[in-house]
Amino acid sequence: MPTEYRRKLSNRGKYTEDNLKLAIEAVRNGSSVNGASKMYGIPRKTLERKIKNNISTTGRLGPDSMLGEANEIKLVQHIKKAQKYGFPMTSQDVRKLAYNFAEGLLINHKFSKEKEIAGSDWLRSFMRRHPDLSTRKAEGLSLGRGVGMNRVDVRSYFELLHEVLKQNDLFDKPGCLFNVDETGLQLNNRPGHVLAEKGARNVVTVTSGEKGETISCIACCNAEGFFLPPVCIFKGKNSKKEWTDSMPPGSHIVMSQKSAYVTANIFLNWFKNHFLPRKGEGKALLILDGHSSHCSCVELLETAEANDVILLCLPPHSTHYLQPLDRAFFKSLKTFYYQACKEWMQNHPGRKLGRPQFGELLTKSWGKSASAGNAMSGFRATGIFPWNPDAIPDYAYTVSDQMVDCENREGQVQTQATEESRLPINLMEDAIPSCSHDNIEPRSSTPAEGISIPDLTPGKLLTRINPTPALVASARKRAKTVATALTSPEHIASVKDRSTKKKVKELKEIRQKKFRKKNILQKRQRALSTSSDEENIEVPYEEESDALSEVDETECVGCGESYNKTRKQEDWLKCIICQKWFHENCSSFLNTCQNCGKTAFRKK
Repeated sequence: MPTEYRRKLSNRGKYTEDNLKLAIEAVRNGSSVNGASKMYGIPRKTLERKIKNNISTTGRLGPDSMLGEANEIKLVQHIKKAQKYGFPMTSQDVRKLAYNFAEGLLINHKFSKEKEIAGSDWLRSFMRRHPDLSTRKAEGLSLGRGVGMNRVDVRSYFELLHEVLKQNDLFDKPGCLFNVDETGLQLNNRPGHVLAEKGARNVVTVTSGEKGETISCIACCNAEGFFLPPVCIFKGKNSKKEWTDSMPPGSHIVMSQKSAYVTANIFLNWFKNHFLPRKGEGKALLILDGHSSHCSCVELLETAEANDVILLCLPPHSTHYLQPLDRAFFKSLKTFYYQACKEWMQNHPGRKLGRPQFGELLTKSWGKSASAGNAMSGFRATGIFPWNPDAIPDYAYTVSDQMVDCENREGQVQTQATEESRLPINLMEDAIPSCSHDNIEPRSSTPAEGISIPDLTPGKLLTRINPTPALVASARKRAKTVATALTSPEHIASVKDRSTKKKVKELKEIRQKKFRKKNILQKRQRALSTSSDEENIEVPYEEESDALSEVDETECVGCGESYNKTRKQEDWLKCIICQKWFHENCSSFLNTCQNCGKTAFRKK
């Protein structure tokens, strides 16, 4: 296994490249090698070798790396490519890739052939030779956010924002540009990085509970740095006065029976009673995400339009880069909040965090994070004020750019994958050896019979050993959602239309449920009356069998299925017009078959 090379205390390698060039020039001008080596501090043998091989550059001391400098550069490029496309490699992945890479290049290596992995010593040396790589903790990014953050949607959003600011003369009015969003805070302290005994098996932090209660907090700020007081949502029916103790001035607590998440009614009340009194005179722009509580309430849209408030909805799955509160406030708020929870637990050992303590914790964290600097930096980083589409960094589009690149090269990639899939996976051993320096001696390898040796370069070999996964857009067809001005007349009309259709559908479902219940009760009553009559009247065997056969031969008017062969788990209904039977779902009308219902509808 490779070990770390440590130089001995000597004069080797202490000369500069400039001194080496001067020494070579002095020898070529007639000076002796011994005299030039003493004059410029270069070992005589080294100077002779440099002159003989016509080398005027300095290099690293000690043996070369296992894979060679050129191949390691290819490996570094492959690691960076995987990280760029959203699939970064762990240290274990890099060690396995290095082993397979050396095997594919037919290099005599010292890696473990039993475990088929490179050693940890080699990885440390590799990281030291390439300081542009480092060990980082990756953040999770959902596929929806990766795909949703694309250049087309963001460009259309900034064009719409520019149009709204221009039409309403809001370019130079940062006090009229607002952003609102919600976040969740748990009544619990979180363990973090601590100092502990090296090698200790049990390092724990006492928490208030396994999982704390979630409380939603509605935050709003403008581009001048002004924050509205927070509104907190508790799950429950009745509120207690002590819960509001020590809350930030002007804040409120809202109770919700179903959950602590924001609803359309809660957001409407916040808009009427909390935002409108503080927005000031004139027109204002309120930027928010596409949550249903923000976009589906007709009363909210009409109230905003009547009070000169323009509601601008952000593109879906893009708020982590386009929303000021997400960029510059919520992380700071949660950091200070959980720090306050930790301090409270330390100062009150044996007690559990509850709702009475929430106001005190929120006041401490809100005062530190709700600063004018955070608000202004959030609007500046998202390109809202001042208006700047270039404020969004290029790395924000990494995943979407990769998908576009994969779509453009789809035919070429599929052809290449089809050709390579015909070769066995262990064909790496039959590749042409590619060595980057003279210290590496390629292994002798005989290709398998009947298989041609592929001309694989180190870069292609890495791609074949560890191909970068290509993201593919979902096959589900959904309506394309983009940034929208929610208070525009067209959008309000569409929301009203959807709301009306939804209400009609709900009423129809209620009527159908009532009709089913009524039909079931009638069937039960007929069955009871029939059974009671059968007890009193004796029916001959032949007449009874004829009646049963007549019922069994009944067919559905809609699908033609016979009653005695039916497989559908549905009720049978009788048309009030033609007196024929049909399955419940074979007609879109309540008490008639499909044909009779259409005929009656045309007559109307």
